[in-house]
Amino acid sequence: MKILVKRFLVLAGLSAAILSAQTPGPVTVINYSNLDVKAPVAPGSIASAYGNFGTVTTTALSSLSPMPTTLANVRLTVGGVNAPLYFVSANQINFVVPVGAATGSVAVEVINGSATVARGAVNVYDFWPALATAGTDATRPAIAQNQDFGINTRQTRARRGEVIQLYATGCGLTNPRVTDGAPPAQLSRAVADVKVTISVIEVTPQFAGAHPQFPGICQINAVIPDQSFVSGQVPVIVTVNGIASNAVSVWVAE
Repeated sequence: MKILVKRFLVLAGLSAAILSAQTPGPVTVINYSNLDVKAPVAPGSIASAYGNFGTVTTTALSSLSPMPTTLANVRLTVGGVNAPLYFVSANQINFVVPVGAATGSVAVEVINGSATVARGAVNVYDFWPALATAGTDATRPAIAQNQDFGINTRQTRARRGEVIQLYATGCGLTNPRVTDGAPPAQLSRAVADVKVTISVIEVTPQFAGAHPQFPGICQINAVIPDQSFVSGQVPVIVTVNGIASNAVSVWVAE
């Protein structure tokens, strides 16, 4: 009897393990730039997926032409469409939301080999701007470049009247439309109306659209207002068709 019970327990354990392996776990998708779990994503923007994706060799993308849709034997689909992948690990995947993704609550699946290991949904809006930040403190320093292409920091500040380059996700579709996982073949501007507020002054950017090298990133070039009060660490917000991004900050010379 003891042998039979032992065999039963072993078989029960195997059955539970098989069932667990066949049942996809949850996946949570968040906006890559502002890391807000409640924020939606936009077509053509970078997002991050979190969950338990099984045995995965951590792999970061090394080539951008074009981005793969399978990395370390892992795929992620949005609305059934394979997404271009930047990074995969056992618990995190960074990807680009397909340009043709439908809006609304859209299904997301993670496939490891031939098995679906995680399943969930993400809210997709036409646009949802989120500025990239280099820190987690209250000032949220922007990931930005000055006109001389130097990184904007307290020590290397932008100057009034010069252009600053901001980096974001979620500016929406562009014209011409970009190809999933590939840098634009030509200058590709955002279709939506993009504005930048620097300090308290709203400006129209010289350019807002697809980054020339990195799919999923929206580059925004704006002139810093030549006003004496715009100095020190000043707040920056981007709006896309009236929807405001998270607030970040840049350093401006006195």
